[in-house]
Amino acid sequence: MPTRITETTADAIGPWFAPTSADPAGAVAFLAELADRVTHRRGTGRVFVPGGGPVAGALAGEGYRVTDGTDRTDGTAGTDGPLGSGPRFDVVFSGSDELARLLAQRDQLRLVRRLAAFLRPGGALVIQGRHPDPAAWARDALVADHDPLRQTLLLAGARFPQRYVWPAELDLMAELAGLAPEGCWGGWYGEPVVCGGVVVSVFRS
Repeated sequence: MPTRITETTADAIGPWFAPTSADPAGAVAFLAELADRVTHRRGTGRVFVPGGGPVAGALAGEGYRVTDGTDRTDGTAGTDGPLGSGPRFDVVFSGSDELARLLAQRDQLRLVRRLAAFLRPGGALVIQGRHPDPAAWARDALVADHDPLRQTLLLAGARFPQRYVWPAELDLMAELAGLAPEGCWGGWYGEPVVCGGVVVSVFRS
């Protein structure tokens, strides 16, 4: 696990949608260490970060070969089109907002399968999410609406709801995508998982 470093500040709602905004440097260190373990070499791994952003930029700055999914010539553009004979990656990273934006379980499973298909043998899929905490949401001022049957959550000020995923549910999705769980932590530094907190799950092809 990487060593904790100074975190940047974030607004109250930001970490719900993209917890990497609270500590992008921690995410970079975690993904870099994982890529090094997959390749057995420092700073040479191929990393797919759909949508790019500061994490992708920082990894590229450290020498990793990073793809953000915007190049329509390499078969990675988007995450829902046909997968051609493009590159395969040592690490694929999906931030929590990417999975949660899909409001049907079948669509979330389709995304996990799609991301898994980008991995080379032995590669790692990293999915960052949030452990559901319905009891706390009932008294959270940021939560405007919660539907436990559909597993959707609407935050105050948000235009659209998100669908949360229970850890065991995500494990099953990964298994159906042909992946095996490697570990699950409550952050980038090996913290224990807690209800309502961030969850970083790693699966191997």
